Amino acid sequence: MSGQNPGESDPQWPSAPAGSPGWGDRPPPAPTPWPAQPAEQAPGTTAPDGSAQGRTAPGADEKIGLGPNTRCYEHPDRLASAVCRSCGKPICTVCMVQAPVGWQCHQCVRRNARKSRVVRYQPRRGGLPTARQTPVTTALIVVNVVLFLAATASNSLTENSWLYPILMQQEGQWYRLFSSFFVTNGFLDVALNMWCLLIIGKLVEPALSVWRYLALYLLSGLGGSVAYYLLGNPLQPAAGASGAIFGLFGAYFILARRSSANTSSIVALIGINLVFSFVIPNVAWQAHVGGLITGLAIAGGLGLARGRRQEVLVDVVTIVVVAAALGLLLLLPAGAINTG
Repeated sequence: MSGQNPGESDPQWPSAPAGSPGWGDRPPPAPTPWPAQPAEQAPGTTAPDGSAQGRTAPGADEKIGLGPNTRCYEHPDRLASAVCRSCGKPICTVCMVQAPVGWQCHQCVRRNARKSRVVRYQPRRGGLPTARQTPVTTALIVVNVVLFLAATASNSLTENSWLYPILMQQEGQWYRLFSSFFVTNGFLDVALNMWCLLIIGKLVEPALSVWRYLALYLLSGLGGSVAYYLLGNPLQPAAGASGAIFGLFGAYFILARRSSANTSSIVALIGINLVFSFVIPNVAWQAHVGGLITGLAIAGGLGLARGRRQEVLVDVVTIVVVAAALGLLLLLPAGAINTG
């Protein structure tokens, strides 16, 4: 013991009997659990005996195992109860923050919180957003309704706007890829599509911002047109915004999954509409499937980057890549995979 003279007896080590060779050397002192010095000591100070400062807390990149005497790296006076899942340091119950798997320390939680936001769907309270909060959805509904009224008064507008694969290939009327999901003369078709757009658009647009949402709608409609161009009958025209609506369905599913929201309703809605697409005659199911796949692909690539600039860059690249993929598919002839 450091405070005991060599000649004094040790109550923990009895004296040897007279005439005996002795008990042998004393056992070494029990190791002191880390840390052996006070928890807080100013940098550059020395110990009372003039020696250099004792052992300090481990560095940020040092990983420590968890043992019976392991101390929390933020609170050295407390025993550690877990190991941080991110940095691998021991932490006590005060520092433990629930993570998707295991626990994290407060420093790792703060560091992760400083990362850029990820585009996520957040269920709104108090009803759907107003028209002023969803300008793109409102504008799309107005445009579709106005063009529907114009198409009912002019058959030539309808004939020159519908998706006609054979005319697109032979006469280069590629504008029909876009005009076909804006112009139609079917009242029931327009009414159902605009009602769905009103509901799903007001959920998706606030989560994506104006330009992402507009790109999603247009490319989903284009994806439906490309799918019908390749899978449909090249001699049979088609029109309607269903492909774009299915793209919004797919995007909503991705956003809801990322935010851990309930997706059973949207899955049921997609499934029911797909069944109707195949069961009801004269319905372009190809456009529905194409729009759905395109919407899933675009929404899956949005909001994955860290940092605002990187996020915008990755989102733009996602949109460009999907658009380029659809353009490459148009190199195939009309009805190349005709399913009737």
